[in-house]
Amino acid sequence: MSSCAAPRPRPVPRRARRSARWSCSGAVLVAAVLVSSAGFAEPAQVKLPMTCSRGPDAQWFSAVVTMPAAQQAGATVAVRIDSTFSGTIKHFGLHYIHGMTTDYRIPAGATYVEGSVRLVEGTGTPNVTKDARAWHDAAGIHLALPARVDNGASYLPPSIEFEMTIAADPPASVSVEFVHYEVAANVVLLGDLKTTCDPSSRPATIGVTKVEPPARREEPLAVSSAK
Repeated sequence: MSSCAAPRPRPVPRRARRSARWSCSGAVLVAAVLVSSAGFAEPAQVKLPMTCSRGPDAQWFSAVVTMPAAQQAGATVAVRIDSTFSGTIKHFGLHYIHGMTTDYRIPAGATYVEGSVRLVEGTGTPNVTKDARAWHDAAGIHLALPARVDNGASYLPPSIEFEMTIAADPPASVSVEFVHYEVAANVVLLGDLKTTCDPSSRPATIGVTKVEPPARREEPLAVSSAK
C-alpha cells in the first residue's frame, strides 16, 4: 500500500525484553492505476501524508496513477491497481505481519460495474496470494491479504482490476480516492498489534478524470441530384 508504518509496541520494562521498535517499511504499496478506454494519460506520482495509530509521525501513501485526463459521460472505465515489493520486513521482536487491508473509494459520479473486481492472475508473491481477496461493497473497493509475512521476508500484493461507468454529466470530474490502510504485527510477548492509517486530509484523491460531452455525430451531407 503505502509507505506506512505498522505497529510499534509501546515502551515496556527492559526486564520483560519486549520489542519496542517497529516500522511498516515492509508495507509499502506503490499502485499503478491503468484505465482502458479512449487512450491513456501519462502516469502521475502521488504521495499523500497519512496519520497512523502507531509508528513514525511522517508516513505516506505512495502511488503511480494513470487515468485518462478526460472521458465521455456514460463510458465504462477499466481500472487496474498494481503494487510493488514491500522491501525486507525485519524488526527485533517481530514474528510476522498479517491482515494487510487497503481501501479505495469509487468516486461520486461513477457507478461500479457489478462483478468486475478481481485479482489479476499471476501477480503477487505466493506468501500473500493465498486467501487474498478483492471485493466491492457500499464503501468502495477493498484488497485484503490475510496471510502471514515472516520477519526477514518481503512480499508483493496481487494486482486488482475493476470497472466503473461514468454517470456524471459534463463538466464534472470523477476522482478515485485512497481511504484507509491497516496491518497487524505479531510481536514477542505482546501478541497482535494493529496499526491503522488514514489520509491526513480528505479527500485523498489519487486520480481524476474530467467528464466530457458525448462525441457529436456527424450528419451526412445531403446530396441533391441535378436535373
